[in-house]
Amino acid sequence: MVLSADQVNLIGQVFESYVLEHHRDDILGILREADDEAHYPVVVDALTLFETNMEIGEYFNAFPSEVLPIFDSALRRAALAVLQAATAPPQLSVKQNLHARVSGLPVCPELTREHIPKTRDVGHFLSVTGTVIRTSLVKVLEFERSYICNKCKHVFVVKADFEQYYAFCRPSACLNEEGCKSTKFTCLSGTTSSTCCRDYQEIKIQEQVQRLSVGSIPRCMVVVLEDDLVDSCKSGDDITVYGVVMQRWKPFREDARCDLELVLKANYVKVNNEQLAGVVIDEEVRKEFEDFWEKHRNDPLAGRNEILASLCPQVFGLYLVKLAVAMVLAGGVQRTDATGTRIRGESHLLLVGDPGTGKSQFLKYAVKIIPRSVLTAGIGSTSAVYKD
Repeated sequence: MVLSADQVNLIGQVFESYVLEHHRDDILGILREADDEAHYPVVVDALTLFETNMEIGEYFNAFPSEVLPIFDSALRRAALAVLQAATAPPQLSVKQNLHARVSGLPVCPELTREHIPKTRDVGHFLSVTGTVIRTSLVKVLEFERSYICNKCKHVFVVKADFEQYYAFCRPSACLNEEGCKSTKFTCLSGTTSSTCCRDYQEIKIQEQVQRLSVGSIPRCMVVVLEDDLVDSCKSGDDITVYGVVMQRWKPFREDARCDLELVLKANYVKVNNEQLAGVVIDEEVRKEFEDFWEKHRNDPLAGRNEILASLCPQVFGLYLVKLAVAMVLAGGVQRTDATGTRIRGESHLLLVGDPGTGKSQFLKYAVKIIPRSVLTAGIGSTSAVYKD
């Protein structure tokens, strides 16, 4: 089932009126920007949008891949309406690369996930929370290509297929509506403009360890970022990705097994662990810190032992191991020797022991108290070595 023309018009009109009412200032700010070729996002709250028209919410949940381009087109029409109604148009300019970024989905199991989606979620728009464990380089992606028919000289556009890693499927016959059935075309890739290309990046997210049950191995998933979403996060960030769960496979080859995988095509990325450049410590915390060390001024080692006793309290004893973990978490100061060689301040730690001695408990505790950290299992580490 596909959306009819009446449904498309309804979705476009409702969304256009919504952004004109709630995001006019955001659009004006974008129109004042100097770069006309850049990509600009407008973050839309899903709850507020669905309250405006519940029918739009039903269409969005059923056909997210078809509704999102309609949102972008309606956003461009709204920007043009704001530009025409502005009192100082010379300071404003039209922006064609506008994107509606949907966030704030209702907190329910059908839309919000703390675990990696599965096959039954293909085609649904979900909110997935995880930790970034790997980011690829930013690449240039050609998402459409122009062909000219050798017989009728009709020029038509072929879009890359996301489900086949953006491969181009050559048409079998001319797409001219006048009835030309020629099968010979010439690719105009040599004259392709920059408008047929976009920024592209892939990241891999992992389930957050603190949300898993005991003994569970965190699973991973590839997330595809495009346009303004590129470089919006880095490894170690805890993020919430809003996007459509899709499947993709490499082109079929003889005597080769089809490699099918689930990916999340992101529409919006929210970084949950953004912090200020400097750590803000209020007077109460500072006074508590000073009183603690004033109490142990004559015996600082006793204060150190008290801190170690509260480190990973589920493990009894092992104060030497706790001291090593605490030193790694605290880190050091980078210094430069007389020859100009930089010596890093962070130390490495290798824990070796029999099964059941608490090695993983120390790692899980370190992940909880350090904002940017990634916990990987032995299986994930081994596969990462083979792939890289």
